[in-house]
Amino acid sequence: MKRWALGVGCVSALALMGCSAGGNSNQAQGGSSSGASGGNGGSGGTAGFTFGGSGGTGGDVPDDDPTTCAEAAARRTYIGCDFWPTVTANAVWSVFNFAAVAANTGSETASVTVTLGDTHITSAEIPPGELRTLYLPWIPALKGPETDQCLHAGASPTTDRMNKGAYHLVSDRPIAVYQFNPLEYASIGGPPGKNWTDCHTNPGTCPFPTPCDQTYYTYTNDASLLLPSTAMTGNYRMAGRHGYHHAFTQYPEFMTLTATQDGTRVTVYVSPTGTIEAGGGIPQVPGGGTTELEMNAGDVVQLLTYTSLTGSGELSGSLIQANKPIQVISGTACSLVPDDKVACDHTEESLLPAETFGQHYLVVPPTGPKGDVPGHVVRIYGNFDNTQLSYPNGAPSGAPTSLNAGQWVDLGIVKQTFEVQGNQAFAVASFQLGGSLVDPNPINPEEPNPDGKGDPSLSFVTAVEQYRTHFVFLAPLNYDISYADVSGPLGVTLMLDGAAVTTPATPVGNEFGVTRIRLGPGNQGAHVLTASEPVGLQVLGYGRYTSYQYPGGLNLKRIAPPPDTPR
Repeated sequence: MKRWALGVGCVSALALMGCSAGGNSNQAQGGSSSGASGGNGGSGGTAGFTFGGSGGTGGDVPDDDPTTCAEAAARRTYIGCDFWPTVTANAVWSVFNFAAVAANTGSETASVTVTLGDTHITSAEIPPGELRTLYLPWIPALKGPETDQCLHAGASPTTDRMNKGAYHLVSDRPIAVYQFNPLEYASIGGPPGKNWTDCHTNPGTCPFPTPCDQTYYTYTNDASLLLPSTAMTGNYRMAGRHGYHHAFTQYPEFMTLTATQDGTRVTVYVSPTGTIEAGGGIPQVPGGGTTELEMNAGDVVQLLTYTSLTGSGELSGSLIQANKPIQVISGTACSLVPDDKVACDHTEESLLPAETFGQHYLVVPPTGPKGDVPGHVVRIYGNFDNTQLSYPNGAPSGAPTSLNAGQWVDLGIVKQTFEVQGNQAFAVASFQLGGSLVDPNPINPEEPNPDGKGDPSLSFVTAVEQYRTHFVFLAPLNYDISYADVSGPLGVTLMLDGAAVTTPATPVGNEFGVTRIRLGPGNQGAHVLTASEPVGLQVLGYGRYTSYQYPGGLNLKRIAPPPDTPR
């Protein structure tokens, strides 16, 4: 959530000054509230899970979309029938809407129901090839406080526990699901009957309109690809980035845990750099410490750490282990990327299970709002000791050649596409840059661009081993511009929405290439991408000083062993 205050005598509260945060690498140890209401509704089940298994070597996953929930569960991809949308910390004004968007990937109508505990929230029928937006009430304890009318942060959010705080989205046919926090980036649209009048009459509710324009903006959005519970495991390596800390405001980094089954026991081995703040009956946990949690299906625990002015405060490298499948969302209430460039924005993304990490990645800078490639901040995360890394087509500056379990390295701004391989599984994250870098003021780059697009967003790079040949994905229509960034073998044939993609690929060495596609409206924002060989897909979009990005889809084969439990 970033702000340049426009008129009415208020001064921007956020993001005009950066803070240093840590060094370029860290070695980790390894390793009450209110909700929404509605009528009665049912719930769905989840598949069983054996904790501590070897992970196996995966196996080929058919890329044609499954037609039954049993097929979806067996294939372990991003397509499934059982999901858990979960609100995460964001100081956005609550007049904007949290939402889950479900896309029907099959050939038969999908019946979808959303519940919160025993309370029915909403239902939808989704015809084949279409999507539905499911507007869901905020969960205040997880969302945290809002900024005031002068764009200053209110009270800082705290660690909290919300029993039955996650929404349960169940379908009778396989679907893909994304959550948006929030969905709109401007005071336009929303659910049927949405009244934005409050935005225009009560400046304490929404940010001020721009001159000659009565549209209000969130300035703080991101989205997550939700994983079906049948693709989840009980092993996650925290991968993220610190939150924003200024003299008069601070925004935390969070890991938000959602249980999918009763009797779930979770142990969090906290990285040495990330003290977990107390709250919700959970005591403070110092860096290098351990906390244990007992959870039932739908329970949410949101663990927070704050970045100090001296730079400490990183949960990255922490190890989360559970005896049953859980969902973990990584993110920040607001962060600057890099630390000295405006503006600040909410970030979030579903962590990928550690068993799905690969040993081979093609790391592609996201397409910028002008169709250029301004770069991104890249972090590489170790999951096992003595992981050796190589860069077949050249290493970016600061790239590590080895990592240990829980160690991460921040490469800073990277503008080149690069390939990285390891002798053991590891993870890679991409952070979009602040709007002042991706869409600078054309007259004076030292001043904010009043019409600039873009700001920080978090996504995880898909391992080459998890590439697919078929994707159904969403690019919401309420953003100004969206792109599909496709990475794969040179010479691959791509089809988007039934038409051949003629945009030439940019070679990366002699084997791979990157194709950048500006997206049209598709079918209400839904798109279908097919490829003659397996490819990776990132979907991203831009609005006024905000953005979103997520993997457009991936296989989630268990191709790596789970990480070792710290001794």
